[in-house]
Amino acid sequence: MSDDFYHDDPIEEKPNRKLRNNLLTPLALIIAAVIFFQSTLAGNITLSSWTGIEFGQGVSQAVACSGSTNLTVTPRASFTNGAGSAGAHYFNSVTVSNIPDSCFGVDFTINAYNNTSSTPLALFNSSSRSVVVYNNNGAFSRGISSTGMTVESSTGTFTATFTAPVALASTVFKLTIQSGVHTPFYEVGDRGPGGGIVYYVSAAGFSCGPERATTCRYLEVAPSGWNGGSDPTNRWAQQTPIDYSGTTVASPNTATATGIGWGFRNTRAIVAQGNTSGANSVAPIAESYTVTVSGIVYDDWYLPSKDELNQMCKWARNQAWVSDATVCNNTGSLNSGPGASGFGASYYWSSTEYVSNMAFAQVFGDGTQPSMYKYNYLSIRPIRAF
Repeated sequence: MSDDFYHDDPIEEKPNRKLRNNLLTPLALIIAAVIFFQSTLAGNITLSSWTGIEFGQGVSQAVACSGSTNLTVTPRASFTNGAGSAGAHYFNSVTVSNIPDSCFGVDFTINAYNNTSSTPLALFNSSSRSVVVYNNNGAFSRGISSTGMTVESSTGTFTATFTAPVALASTVFKLTIQSGVHTPFYEVGDRGPGGGIVYYVSAAGFSCGPERATTCRYLEVAPSGWNGGSDPTNRWAQQTPIDYSGTTVASPNTATATGIGWGFRNTRAIVAQGNTSGANSVAPIAESYTVTVSGIVYDDWYLPSKDELNQMCKWARNQAWVSDATVCNNTGSLNSGPGASGFGASYYWSSTEYVSNMAFAQVFGDGTQPSMYKYNYLSIRPIRAF
């Protein structure tokens, strides 16, 4: 059980002083609201004029996007029961109100600090330090890396509430809020920038790209009908004009990597071996897939690695994500995941080579990941990382 608690402690008078506004970027202005906690139960907020305000009331201040309009920032604490004397007050939510239309399209970022360190406190989700809220033309929602909190949206106002708050109220002395350029944020089932469906999200990010020199957070799968019909089938390695179905991919790179983020490099290695025709091999079919969305050409599609294909199978069968290592199985129903469609209960090729004449596949009917001879005709569905 949790409940907001307010306490009318005497407010110590402070001499008038002006706070300096620090301009971080032309578009982002950090505003500090200092919260001094006189006990674990309550505290005072002071800003600019050093006038004390009871904890749970608002502090008004402008940010870059709001111009001369002051936003009102209202932090709140709640009590969480525990065994014996283990209960404590936690900083559990923050409300920002009086947000003008000039702030449409921005990300608001809120951080909290103690009185000794310039490193933001962890606030929720065990270690998340930033509360990021996107203002989508007046509709507020969670921003990037904000899994573990909910956002309640109303006209000109949002409240961000932490599902499992971790910062003790007694440790929070200062809040900062800034407005900045929006970073797109996706959840599983969302339409991706390349017109496909986001089926995997990593808050921590993973190495990606042909040389794995970029950090990505999402995997996007081509939509149903991407090839003009059902998912096409072909061999993993060609048998004509040169037979590579029994030859190890070895130059310039191997194609044995299994992990998330390795599929692009595997695919490039398969094609570089000589499997260049989509009439004879699946890798060039995936690599050649190109789509233009809103004038932007997306040509970085590839054949998923063994682990990337496994995440796709779990999503397609609507199996709850437990860990990356959890293997897809026969529970759930095929094509019942958010946005999943068009998958057959058949074998799908990965880009991961097993031995010289075999590569890994996945059976979407039961989730198993057998190794198959490269000359077999199996289905494919391209993906991209971003």
